[in-house]
Amino acid sequence: MHLHLDFPDGPFSIGEHWGSAPGVGTQTTLHEIVKRFLAHVQACGCEWLVPLAAEETLRGKIFTPHEILARKPVPTPRVETQEPPKSVRRGKPATEVMPRIRDAIGAGDFEKLEGLRDEVTDEIAGEVINEWHAGLPWDIKDAYASLLQDQLAASVHPLFRDALNSPTVETRAYALCVLTGDFTQFTSMMTRGCVDAAKVDAAIAKAGLR
Repeated sequence: MHLHLDFPDGPFSIGEHWGSAPGVGTQTTLHEIVKRFLAHVQACGCEWLVPLAAEETLRGKIFTPHEILARKPVPTPRVETQEPPKSVRRGKPATEVMPRIRDAIGAGDFEKLEGLRDEVTDEIAGEVINEWHAGLPWDIKDAYASLLQDQLAASVHPLFRDALNSPTVETRAYALCVLTGDFTQFTSMMTRGCVDAAKVDAAIAKAGLR
């Protein structure tokens, strides 16, 4: 079914061909299309034309093609009520990764820790946290903070609250970002490409973390 905006006397046609020539589907009015082709109107999802045709009859008014088109209901956007399944990060097994993490932390090898950050799953992060404690020397605790700087789970908060007191300014900056959940502020704490201790400590104080 087609609505032809340039033919007000007979704006509707059925099929792909339309016109007034013999053998071709001829134009018809809104009232006639509903009366003669109601099943087709319903099948093509144009039920909204039925009350419009009744209104046309009731008011004794012939709607123009543009008026008909203006009455077409706007489709309601589909609202997705079901939460999409969360992706589960799957990496190498903890039994394979943890020995390398322990070696890198013990050696203070920050280059290896940088590469291991991508292998830290929730399971591995939990195991790392279980091996950390506040009584460790700062060089070791700095290594833990470097490894876990991308983690946001509440389980890492004790480690990073302790890290706010690290003598290493980068560790304090990591701690601020993790505890506030705002990693964009890291670059604002830099001066000439280096982490600025004064800016870090001022930001920590402003956040009410010290």
